[in-house]
Amino acid sequence: MNDIRTMRNINRNLFEGVPATANALEEYDSDAAQLVREAAQYLVKARRDNDPQTLNEASNATFHAAAELLNQAGGSVYVRFPIMVAARLVELEAALLVAGATNEAEGQTRMKRPEHINGLKTWPEDGTLPPEVCRRCDTDLADTHNQLASAICVVCGYWVCELCDGGTDPATGDAVCADHKGHPLAANCTQYA
Repeated sequence: MNDIRTMRNINRNLFEGVPATANALEEYDSDAAQLVREAAQYLVKARRDNDPQTLNEASNATFHAAAELLNQAGGSVYVRFPIMVAARLVELEAALLVAGATNEAEGQTRMKRPEHINGLKTWPEDGTLPPEVCRRCDTDLADTHNQLASAICVVCGYWVCELCDGGTDPATGDAVCADHKGHPLAANCTQYA
């Protein structure tokens, strides 16, 4: 089985002389292919946000894709078969979307922290840790009586408390200072308290 990240298409054509990037579903029924793409986007969003309403949208789009496939086949196949095929296509398309986003995120995390940002010297990426004090409000984050959540800013490398962050990465818990949230290194810090 191919690694999902290396797959370029969910339905590679196995016939000689046809490019590997050919999308058989698109060629067979572009309307069904569009519905599969929509359902996959809903499915990824529903799983990411734990949103039952969006999951319902994914389910509806999957059934519409199945109906389109059944219609294209002239209604000559058993009803459950196109539903199962459409659901599998949606799952694969969703996996490709997630893999693409993961690859993009991995590419961004490999980006080096700049030495200076707006005149501020960033903390070096040499394994040492900065003093555990919020860069913006000077709260002592190492104090045992302190109940604030905190993280090291992915852009400048200094500690930032939850009151001063400009967003967090839901996958890793990384945070960004409010004044660095537009930086490319903080592209995944999209969750706000």
